[in-house]
Amino acid sequence: MVHYLHRIRKTFAEWVFGDIIQQRVANAVKVVDDAYWSQISGGAGTLDNDWSAKRRELREALEAWRVNPLARRIVSLTTDYVVGSGISVSSGQEWVDQFITEFWRNNHMERRCYDWCDELTRSGELFIVMRTEGVSGASFVRAIPAAWIDRIETDPDDYERELRYHEMGGMGIRKAENSWEGRWWPAALPGSEKQEQVMLHYTINRPVGCVRGDGDLTPLLPWLKRYKDWLENRMRLNKYKTAFLWDVTVSSRPGASDVLRQKRFQYQKPPEPGSIIVHGDAEKWEAVSPKIEAWDAKEDGRAIRLIIAAGAGVPLHFLSEGESATRATAAEMGDPTFRHYYHRQLLFGRMLQDLLETAIRRAQARGRGQPFAEPRLAVKFADITKKDNQMLAQSAWMITQALDLMARHGWIDRQTAIELALKFAGEFVNVKEVMERVEGERGSVEAEEQRG
Repeated sequence: MVHYLHRIRKTFAEWVFGDIIQQRVANAVKVVDDAYWSQISGGAGTLDNDWSAKRRELREALEAWRVNPLARRIVSLTTDYVVGSGISVSSGQEWVDQFITEFWRNNHMERRCYDWCDELTRSGELFIVMRTEGVSGASFVRAIPAAWIDRIETDPDDYERELRYHEMGGMGIRKAENSWEGRWWPAALPGSEKQEQVMLHYTINRPVGCVRGDGDLTPLLPWLKRYKDWLENRMRLNKYKTAFLWDVTVSSRPGASDVLRQKRFQYQKPPEPGSIIVHGDAEKWEAVSPKIEAWDAKEDGRAIRLIIAAGAGVPLHFLSEGESATRATAAEMGDPTFRHYYHRQLLFGRMLQDLLETAIRRAQARGRGQPFAEPRLAVKFADITKKDNQMLAQSAWMITQALDLMARHGWIDRQTAIELALKFAGEFVNVKEVMERVEGERGSVEAEEQRG
């Protein structure tokens, strides 16, 4: 009877739900098969690491940042110099400046810039989801951990043109309908402005031929672990080197077993340091310590710290080792590090510029602002070092005096003089617009003088 009912249920299920069952089985097999092949195959690019190795690196980098003081300091140093006291983005157009202010406020970008710079240093890449409202055109951004993105689909003819990103099942800010399959995020390509949500991908330390980037901590992870193990071993050796115990010898006499029991009970608690022990010749006290030959390994530790500092691009005195350099050598050793941070500033600024340009285009597609108008954004950072303003002011003053003298003698024209002066002052602006504005202001002043 049971077998007969089971056969009826099976026939009914196949007749009513057969296509659904087959589709779900096919999806489950596909998910398992894709997960298997994504682990053993290469990454999205021809030279990318396989996904299992990439995910292990991301996990180890995050763990090192959490528990290793050196890793935490290296990441925080980059953020302190790159973001500094803050970042500002502006444009010459009023509606664009208003949109930027709204975007900055709605997404708490003052705090988010520090978090994103930390994540970019740790993981080597940022995956940012942008959701745009249909009425107001306002965009909201959220970063998704790189460890959740296991696949990147690119153009077969151009690996730098990314099409969509696969988020692992059950990981995201909103789970997919089938948590086993995960979900695909579309890339922010031209023509995708009307889509509600898109994903943007930014990388650092990305070799040619790869799609995914590497974090600054990636080459340091083995040496950070070795330094941690070395330090723990040294602490353990020093701990046991100074340890000792009391060896109490009691003379063997008739009834010695009773005496030993009494002494064990009496000396259950060892004497306090500095206390005085008075005993007869029947007892002998001796402090016994392990004979551990813990040689001086200071240079070994310094060598490991040196390779960590070299890999991070910072001198040792940036890692609280002030005795490693004098004031003069510290100033010279800091220049390559500041150049590295300045380069990272340029990359981070370009990332913010692209992010805002994408948000502005999506707002324009929903009828906000001036359609097809270029936003022309400018990103400003704080100075890398305290000397920047002083050196910039001195160089600008000297070059301005020299260029003015050259223009007076007719060696160069006025436009070239203004162009070179602004270049040495660190400002990249449209010289023709500056000259037109100056001429306009001069004309108004002359007109006012004539009327007066």
